[in-house]
Amino acid sequence: MNKKQKITSLLLALVLIVCVPAFSATYYDNGSQRFTITAGPQLPVSVTDFSGGKTYVGWGLKENGETSFKPVGGFGSLAYQVFMNPYVAIGGEIGYGFNFYNDDTLLTNVPMLFKLTVVPLQGKFEIPLSLGVGISYMSVSDGGAYLPFFISFETGIDWYITDHWGLGLKSGLWVIPELYMQKERFDQNALLTVVPITLSVTYRQ
Repeated sequence: MNKKQKITSLLLALVLIVCVPAFSATYYDNGSQRFTITAGPQLPVSVTDFSGGKTYVGWGLKENGETSFKPVGGFGSLAYQVFMNPYVAIGGEIGYGFNFYNDDTLLTNVPMLFKLTVVPLQGKFEIPLSLGVGISYMSVSDGGAYLPFFISFETGIDWYITDHWGLGLKSGLWVIPELYMQKERFDQNALLTVVPITLSVTYRQ
């Protein structure tokens, strides 16, 4: 396949992705609702230290001897959304997540998000695409708590075993910046990214 054929194939694929929802059957109407429960592991991916200009990827001890996260934590959430049109739903999500630093200090986070979901493929199998924006109450067991911004991107697949009940597998990316405007706290500015891998149960009507 030459370069021209590759570009043509790519453009055709993009057109299909955009156009298929316009011609596919829809399950949802204005006012349709979704209630979703999720649970599963979450995997810290990176920590960026803005003051030091370094990004630590993966797990284990940092270069300076500080401890970072254990490889796996846990997460669960409840989400409720209402469809504004046959493809777009808005609502909210609240969750609870935890992880441990390598010194066994517990880090907990309670995200509270506005959530927007687009469902281009609907029916027995669905592929929801979600964006969540809000804040998270984060605390460390040895003291200290703060309210950083919390941004989540999520996708996955749902299989509806009945007309109303579905099982799903989801993943995505959390972006959690810890930013301070006070000069004396500039050295604490950081960015954490996390990948959740969750199973879900959805009730729709």
